[in-house]
Amino acid sequence: MSTILSGPHYELPSAELADWIETQGLDCWWNVDGDPRLTSLVTFPCPGDELVAELRRLNRPLLVQVDQADAKGEPIDAGRIDGVVSRLRKAFTLRPDAPEPPWANDRFLYLCWKGSPVEWMLVEDSVATQDSLKDYAESVSGSDQGA
Repeated sequence: MSTILSGPHYELPSAELADWIETQGLDCWWNVDGDPRLTSLVTFPCPGDELVAELRRLNRPLLVQVDQADAKGEPIDAGRIDGVVSRLRKAFTLRPDAPEPPWANDRFLYLCWKGSPVEWMLVEDSVATQDSLKDYAESVSGSDQGA
């Protein structure tokens, strides 16, 4: 099994990842699987604003795995992340006769902190995002009825 460092990858400052997450909407929720550093600092899933703050505070370089065979660790910025992000539907074999799951279009990046062998995933969590928006709408609706 190849590692991020041994395969095609780019270097991505965590502040640039934070900038990109911010452009996706701070109410968009995210999940991290496999990174002991972030999971010790943030409760996941979490809204983008919480993750953005922690990524900026950490201010460390990340390596991101990509499909571009010619990538050899060159630095990228927030403007290039859309070109390297993957969709969960491509990572799983979905039954063609079954309805598409609500998370199939969620985006993910496979990452590691530069200098660390621990590889992890950052995954958009559209189900948590929808649940959060629904909870907010219900709380606003409930407070309007009480007024």
